[in-house]
Amino acid sequence: MMMRRGMLLQGALRAASVWDCKLFSSSVVRQGCPAVEELPESVHVEESHEASAGPSDSNLQRSGIRNVVKKVKQYGRGGRPSVETNSKIELIQDPRMMKLFNLVKEGNFEELKAAHERLLKEGANSGEKGLDVYLYSRLMTQCVRQVGNETALPIFELMVQSGVTLNVVPYTIVIRALMDLADDEKFHHSGQQGLKEVAKSEALASKGLELLHEMRSRGIRPNELTYKPIMSWLPPRGRDAQFQELKEFMAVDGVPFTGVFKFYEIRLALKVGDLKKAERLYIQAKKENDNIASSLDAHFLSTFSQADRVDDLIDLLPKVLPVMNSDKGTASAFQCLGKHRRHEAALSFLTLLKKSGGSVEQLNRAFVGYILGSAKSNKLDETLKARSDVEEQCRIEAPPEVYNILIDACCKHGHVSRGLDLLDEMQQKGKKLSPYAFNPFICDFARWGMHEEAFEMKAAMGRLGVQPSVVTYSTLINCCVKLGDMERAYSLLAEMKTNGIEPNAHCYNPLIMGFGSQERLDRALEVLKEMLAAGVQPDSYTYSMLIFACSMVRNEDKAVELFEGMLQRGVQPNAAIYSAMASVFARCGNLERSIEMVKEIERRGEEVGTEAKSAVLAGLALAGRLEEARALYGALRREGAFPEAYSVGILLVAVGKAGDLDGMFGIFEDCRKENLWTKLTYQQRAEFLNVRCINVVLGCVRHNQLGRALQFLRKVKDENIADVAVLFDKIFLHISNGGRDENEMCWLDVDDGFTVVAAMRELGLKPSRMALEALLDGCASMNDAEQAQRVVSEMEKEGLALNVFTQIRFSIVLEL
Repeated sequence: MMMRRGMLLQGALRAASVWDCKLFSSSVVRQGCPAVEELPESVHVEESHEASAGPSDSNLQRSGIRNVVKKVKQYGRGGRPSVETNSKIELIQDPRMMKLFNLVKEGNFEELKAAHERLLKEGANSGEKGLDVYLYSRLMTQCVRQVGNETALPIFELMVQSGVTLNVVPYTIVIRALMDLADDEKFHHSGQQGLKEVAKSEALASKGLELLHEMRSRGIRPNELTYKPIMSWLPPRGRDAQFQELKEFMAVDGVPFTGVFKFYEIRLALKVGDLKKAERLYIQAKKENDNIASSLDAHFLSTFSQADRVDDLIDLLPKVLPVMNSDKGTASAFQCLGKHRRHEAALSFLTLLKKSGGSVEQLNRAFVGYILGSAKSNKLDETLKARSDVEEQCRIEAPPEVYNILIDACCKHGHVSRGLDLLDEMQQKGKKLSPYAFNPFICDFARWGMHEEAFEMKAAMGRLGVQPSVVTYSTLINCCVKLGDMERAYSLLAEMKTNGIEPNAHCYNPLIMGFGSQERLDRALEVLKEMLAAGVQPDSYTYSMLIFACSMVRNEDKAVELFEGMLQRGVQPNAAIYSAMASVFARCGNLERSIEMVKEIERRGEEVGTEAKSAVLAGLALAGRLEEARALYGALRREGAFPEAYSVGILLVAVGKAGDLDGMFGIFEDCRKENLWTKLTYQQRAEFLNVRCINVVLGCVRHNQLGRALQFLRKVKDENIADVAVLFDKIFLHISNGGRDENEMCWLDVDDGFTVVAAMRELGLKPSRMALEALLDGCASMNDAEQAQRVVSEMEKEGLALNVFTQIRFSIVLEL
């Protein structure tokens, strides 16, 4: 575990030997360490210049460090090995250090302590030269570089116990290692950082700060490299008070607050929302050094833009545009102007940028940012006009990216023809065509079910020599999956590989979902094998679809195997996966295991999610355990959650079948509430309510409550909940299927169908031909010739002539 973690975290300190170069050459010599000579002055000059330029991030810092390493090697004198090489020789030549180093590599820290104590005793008894600060520092450096940052503190603690005289070098090494660990924890859990990870990061940083205070209390003065990792850790967390305290310490310790430290101060002001201070510091820094890191430009303007401080941005841009180094920062500013529809300001600043010598790339990025922001305002006509105004007034020709954004906006607003006009214009003007110009059409056609048109657009790409992208193929694969044409979908995957386009998870996942929906688990697993063979790592969605496929064929063992394999691959289960597992257990008749899984997750303090509980709810309802199902439903409602639509539908059906009509009506009213099941489209939600209306009517009819059914149907008609005539047709289709629903619940027979006919007449509705034909099919499925004769009589009563198909159905029943 130690070795694996060391490999993950050691990247931030790969240049540890350079700390030795800098530290030993300055502070250590000053404090009397005899083992190190000073480096040539030119090395210090270069590093000082690099620091004043204000590196924007750890990558730039490391880049600067690499330059120093080269200088160190360059100035090696008279065959004397470079400092980096010398560090290795020192360790290899000292068997004591080598022994300790090997124990660290093995992660055997208990034996490390024991071996260290033995070395100290042996040294004291033999009278040999003992371990000094130089050797300990070399050991720390080597361990950090080859094992990981977490090794620095244990070795530092051994050094303190040994009683050697400390100096700035070991303190700086251990502080930097701790702060890099704190940063790595934060980075590794970015976007999903839990409380434990936050606490760990804070503890590491607190230890680093504690050591800084300790060294100052011992009279050991920190230098620039000691302060830098702590000062860089504070701004992203908004620690203004601690930052100002350390800034005062730096002044006392004679460490200049320049270069990168000013960069950190500006970032801190942006983080805490003091934009006026950030603006003042930024402009001052630009005056002192117009080569300040471009990432600060980007971060500075991006912060104003993301905060939607458009008025402050308009005030600021005239001051900073002429000295901006960052295309990214410029683009974010213009995107904000477009989003807030500040068209006149945008045109003015584009003109200013052009006059101040902005590069073609910078002008293009600004133009693209402006149109992208304008498109987000959802004012299509204004966005199209904005492009024309920039071309005409600013004399800046629209790059292909602007056309791509406009085409996408046209498609999203349903103006496909205007998008096609823009595509024609791109061709006529010789603009470079890319998949980004075609994908919006393909996505729009797919969204509206115009699948052949989507494929025709792909064919047009081929004719124009435009290579389809991964998005093109993934959209078309989804098209085929929705149509149920899995073989065509699978052939697209093969075509991608033939064309040299590497499929990603968005291409494989729909195939797995499609095969799973068709209960073709074997094919879904074949796709998973191909996915792994191609080096594409399955994600949580992949596994949720595979486990769902297992539930479709009731293969509990395979689902468990997939779940365990998922954990081994480091994919963390989410609500969808827990839901799929709960569904598998319930459908395989192992409902208790499903319930226990949910309870175990809650005992661990993890979030189960509504989806998994919905699967348990559906399982309880299907198993007829209505008291438990109603209790779970009530608990979810009290928590402010609402079960998934399918589980509520199953519960409503089960409650109605059991004869609890009041409970059934109550659940139906819950389903009608707004803001439920936001993942469902309007059409899906309407269809869901239609089906639930049918369930309610069937429940009433099944229990001879025709009056309540009629009362409900009048409400449906008056409140326009659903089309009543369509509902009746669907009820009769249900009877034609033998009175069974998708959950294999037997509801009603043909006798109930005639009751429904009576209900229709009371509402002033006539049964349609389709309704009576469906009822006749129901008679056929039940081999009931007598009831079939009644259906024919009803048709004659309604004046519906017996057509060929009716006569065929009737004759089949008579033969049976």
